[in-house]
Amino acid sequence: MAGGAQWSAVRAFLTAHTGMALSVPQIRRLDERLVARCQGLTPHQYLMFLKSPAGTTDLEDLVAALVVNKTDLFRDDVQLAAFRSQVLTPLVARLRRPLRVWSAGCATGEEVATLLVLLAEAGADPGSTVLGTDIAGDVLHRARWLAFSREQLNRVPPELRARYFTRAGAKESLAPALRERASFQSHNLMATPYPEAPGGGGFDVIFCRNVLIYFTAEAFQSTVAALAASLAPGGTLVLSASEPLLQVPPSLRVHRGAQAFFYVRPEEAAPDAAGTVDARGEVNANARAVSPPGRARPSRGARGNGVPEREGPSLREGADRRRGAVGTRPNGASVWPETSGSTMGAGEGRGLGVSPRPGTDSGAARGPGLSQAPVTGAGLGADPSPPSGPDAFLEADLLFACVLDGAASGVPDSVSERDLRRCLALDPDHAAARYLLGLLLEQCRRAAEATIEYRQALQSLEAGRARPVPFFLNPDRLRIACAHAAERLESSRRRR
Repeated sequence: MAGGAQWSAVRAFLTAHTGMALSVPQIRRLDERLVARCQGLTPHQYLMFLKSPAGTTDLEDLVAALVVNKTDLFRDDVQLAAFRSQVLTPLVARLRRPLRVWSAGCATGEEVATLLVLLAEAGADPGSTVLGTDIAGDVLHRARWLAFSREQLNRVPPELRARYFTRAGAKESLAPALRERASFQSHNLMATPYPEAPGGGGFDVIFCRNVLIYFTAEAFQSTVAALAASLAPGGTLVLSASEPLLQVPPSLRVHRGAQAFFYVRPEEAAPDAAGTVDARGEVNANARAVSPPGRARPSRGARGNGVPEREGPSLREGADRRRGAVGTRPNGASVWPETSGSTMGAGEGRGLGVSPRPGTDSGAARGPGLSQAPVTGAGLGADPSPPSGPDAFLEADLLFACVLDGAASGVPDSVSERDLRRCLALDPDHAAARYLLGLLLEQCRRAAEATIEYRQALQSLEAGRARPVPFFLNPDRLRIACAHAAERLESSRRRR
């Protein structure tokens, strides 16, 4: 039986079952597996079979065709270093009891082993445990051994490798003293109930990295809410930098650092929805935010790619000064000076606030969301002759930081779009800004424009022109995120 549109109902069932937004390669692999598995059944009959207890084995096989199990120990070392200093070390000192950690989507166990080593290095109570879960039973079977090839250990610092791993044939195994603190179980993030922490009360830390990037927007948000509910008060949720939230659950705050951010369930009652920042630098994230929605405002001490450590005015104010701004609007949006060929709109909802270029929309008011102006070149909002060189890169990074700065405090989409487009006018190969712009456009149902931004970001990354920036220091993960997002939108348009 040929694959194709006739399998649409089966694909929809698997999307609902796994939460995944299927890309073109995933659909191709799935259709090939369906042809091999259906054995003369019609698509409807096979769907009913998959939903029955008798179809469990086939369902697991189809899921295996969809999931991505590529991972490494100590993946994204910048984020892990920030996690250890900003989250784990203070947590060990404060709680003085065994910690309960969950690696959701643990694949073949690399992240579980990484977390066990980090716990040991931080001096956590020896009774601390790490639970690894995954939807794919075959990878869990391998994960339980916590034994890895030399290639998988490449990122592990030599001193930690010597201290915590022992040779076992062709592989190296995690030391028994740490291995006995791990447990594994099969779990689908789209299914309830969620795992419980030993002794109850929620997990102190949940890692769910590079999993939600493959989910639909709805599955993404529901899973984040469920993970947040699984945290203990004061617990921390760790997502990858490539997995921005469309909405941050009211139960979480954003804890920001110089090069990483984390989501924390506060111990005290949540602050009001006005976006108050407390003395610890945690931001109320109860409002809808721009993409990456829910992203914390960057620290004034943030460093990276020429962005100097700052004290005093906010990043947005600093960027405004560099552009010669005369003040700020009451809602926090910067007021840019009028320059040749560029004027700000009179109020919010007026698009990007720039004068029209030949052949483009004027950016007139179209409601409270983003303008519908078409995308050309580096994007609207560009100065006629933008500066170049180090100063332009510095200003581009400041503008990018402004978008992050306003993400958790409800800055309007039109302001965020304008700042991202000005950033791209200064540095057209700012792949992280293009990725955020794509997410923002997709969030506002401008899929065709979003696809263009994802593809342009991907081109910059693949050509090696993109510079790493704070919070997006892993070009490989950003490249995968852009490719998957573009393929997902293109596949969706073809299906329509």
